[in-house]
Amino acid sequence: MRQRLNRLYADYRQAAALLRDDLVWSGDFDNIRYDLMCLIERTAEEKKYTPEMTSLVHKLIADENDLSI
Repeated sequence: MRQRLNRLYADYRQAAALLRDDLVWSGDFDNIRYDLMCLIERTAEEKKYTPEMTSLVHKLIADENDLSI
């Protein structure tokens, strides 16, 4: 269980870092990027991982963690 929580925490921190970085985002998404980053960071710090937020986090980091690219 602890290993799973550590993995979730790392995934959330990775997603927040991607949102923090000044990457090329669509204009629509850029408007919510900072708020989403703060929400993900707060969720990670509070360790209150909901299935919906975890799904969103995993979608954000999927391409970066895809070793087949």
